[in-house]
Amino acid sequence: MSTETHSLVHRDSPDEVGRRDRMGVVLLIVADIAFVGCLIFSYLYLRFLNVNGKWLPEEITASAAGPTWVINGVLVAGALVFAFGVHSLMQERSTVFKGCSLVALVAVVVAFLLQFHQLTTYNFPGAENGYFSSAYSSAIVTLAGANAFHIFLTFIITLGMVTRGWMGKYSTGTTKWQPRIASYWWYWVAASAVIVGLLTTFLVDTPFPPSMK
Repeated sequence: MSTETHSLVHRDSPDEVGRRDRMGVVLLIVADIAFVGCLIFSYLYLRFLNVNGKWLPEEITASAAGPTWVINGVLVAGALVFAFGVHSLMQERSTVFKGCSLVALVAVVVAFLLQFHQLTTYNFPGAENGYFSSAYSSAIVTLAGANAFHIFLTFIITLGMVTRGWMGKYSTGTTKWQPRIASYWWYWVAASAVIVGLLTTFLVDTPFPPSMK
């Protein structure tokens, strides 16, 4: 006597899968917006509080804005190139997408190396307890570290797009929603980098008197 077991496999349509994945990426971006918002709030709050005048003491030099904007420029350029590639893919020009995604991958690698170099060349003095001697130093390093993490995630996502693109995975219409979803993340990373760049460029010195702890 034998028993046959039948299993039912429910397969959703590509549109349904794409809709769920788009929602997942949107929720990820919303969560990350909240995270970056908290970092920006902390920066502004510490600048406003200026406890014991330790926001940016006279002996500490603020970080130069130039390297930050070089990184931001590379990220914005990468986002635009990737977006153009996705637009071309939607018009059945998969070869253009292959080239654009590869250029975007190179851009994100360059941005990560520049960000890592900036992190390792900060010359902020430390206090006796091993921490930074100013709130500004701590805030700047934290923001730069968060941007490095964003860039690293972008590298992983873009590498996946390049690999699948050159394997011909996006030659049909059923999977073209994947690069479009990846472009959402690219837009957010570039936008967040520019927002933080504006913050750390124009809101450095505090106009508020020192508060006593």
